[in-house]
Amino acid sequence: MPTDKTVPRQTTVPELINQARILSDQGAVQDALLLYNHAFDLAQRPGAGHDAVFKTIILDDVEKFLSKIDPEEIQKFSRIKNLSIPPDLFDYWAGYKFARIGDSDNAANVLNAFLEKYPNHPKTEWVKGLLANLGSIVFNKKKIGVILPMSGKYKLYGQKAMRGIELALARLSESGIKDLSIEVKDSMSDPEHAARCVDQLGKNNVFSILGPILASKQAADKAQVLGIPMMALTQKTEFPQYGDYIFSNFITPEMQVQALGSYVFHELGLTRMAVLYPDDNYGNRYMQVFRQMVEQFDGQLTAAQVYDGSQTDFSASIKELIRNTRLRFQALFIPDSVSRINLILPQLVYHDAKGFTLLGTNLWHKDSLLKETRRYNRNAVICDGYFSGSANPETVWFDRAFQDLYQERPGFLEAIAYDSAQILFTAANADDVDSGRRLKDVLQGQFIFDGATGSTRFDKTGTPHKRLFLITIKDDQFMEINTR
Repeated sequence: MPTDKTVPRQTTVPELINQARILSDQGAVQDALLLYNHAFDLAQRPGAGHDAVFKTIILDDVEKFLSKIDPEEIQKFSRIKNLSIPPDLFDYWAGYKFARIGDSDNAANVLNAFLEKYPNHPKTEWVKGLLANLGSIVFNKKKIGVILPMSGKYKLYGQKAMRGIELALARLSESGIKDLSIEVKDSMSDPEHAARCVDQLGKNNVFSILGPILASKQAADKAQVLGIPMMALTQKTEFPQYGDYIFSNFITPEMQVQALGSYVFHELGLTRMAVLYPDDNYGNRYMQVFRQMVEQFDGQLTAAQVYDGSQTDFSASIKELIRNTRLRFQALFIPDSVSRINLILPQLVYHDAKGFTLLGTNLWHKDSLLKETRRYNRNAVICDGYFSGSANPETVWFDRAFQDLYQERPGFLEAIAYDSAQILFTAANADDVDSGRRLKDVLQGQFIFDGATGSTRFDKTGTPHKRLFLITIKDDQFMEINTR
């Protein structure tokens, strides 16, 4: 135990706090807590300046940190002699975390000791409540919580996701996992309300939470503190970084660009790329990600030509692209909506810019591309997270069952909600999964799920890795490119 760690005398309290935050993000539990402890010690000394503010910040940071680590780690640190951080924090969080993972014996020992040592503590009543409910805190692997926008401006997305979840329950029952249930909470399209929903679901003993759709740090923080694995339907790459119980399951720009890059570099053998992109958040993000991917594959990015997405005439940008490259590229990536793609593709041909592979994101995957650019969309490669025409058996089952039940074709949101519900229930159904901690360990391990959106696995951070669908156009129809 690194009790002899030293910190230069000239290091200030704010600097120590920042260093501790960096270490906590890196998972260096002991070192981070030691720096927080040193900062708290300095903040208590006479003349420290703003000591009350610093002490509040430090204690808030420490509590958030303790909520993310195992109770054994908390107890290990609390045994260090002469700590400045109040010991009641360690005692409370160790007992609370033991209770959340279902270790009733250790939880009872720690929490009863807490009441003896701190009979007038502000958390006394809360601790008594934890002790009273220890016997009822069991891992109910038959029920998950669902947080979706069932009202508000995003309610359409919530309704779509619910259809996929309902079909997942039917599929699971068919496969032998029966008597499953969901408890649905309306986020009201509000991230703060989503956090309150997590509290309610925690009290009702759900084993995991599917949602929300809108990335909510408040909701993630609540789930992390409660030790409830949460799988949000968000493409925000930073979302899983909010804690080790936090997962996301969606397609991201990085996933799409990586899938396109793997195909054009490895399968087609192309090396020279160009990007034609709109000057907006979507276009700029995809351009940067595409540039990084080309460097990763040791390719050549011959040009990154921007255009004004508010216009309908893209001639100036197309001419500039031709002038700068002399069309010496083999693939052109255009990250934009299908409405603008339908304008751009004919203009490329008009300016005699052809003879290369067109690369597009999931926004291209719309029927209007087939109708409005019939003569100009040849040699296109499009990436998406779901393709109803896929030969993948799970996709085929989902597509047919969904259309039979709802009389309409499903989209990506319905499919990813369907897969996410199955992932959570299937992983929890394993015999050795008896706690939220064990469930998140399984998901972050070797767990691979084959569903309607293809294969999915999660890394140690809770970030999904998916094998996306590659699509081309043949005979005025979208066709799957078989690379599986």
